[in-house]
Amino acid sequence: MRYHVMTEVSPEDVLQRAREFYTEHARVEVEPAGPDGIRVSGEIGTADIRVDRHHGHTNVHAHTDRMVGLDITDLTKRFLYSLGHI
Repeated sequence: MRYHVMTEVSPEDVLQRAREFYTEHARVEVEPAGPDGIRVSGEIGTADIRVDRHHGHTNVHAHTDRMVGLDITDLTKRFLYSLGHI
């Protein structure tokens, strides 16, 4: 599944919040995926989180390898919701 949200949170802060959120809520590995993203993986699936800054807001792009259910996709939607959208 692919998701996109815009927020006023800085890209660096989004990535830090993502690291904390995923490690707090699931048994997953969080790895850097270049300077603008992280990869989260575990038994519940894989999620790639990428950020960029345009026109005064941060774009957060998330891609998961699962559809829906009690897995990485639900966790990713919860994380994105926690950011506060524009």
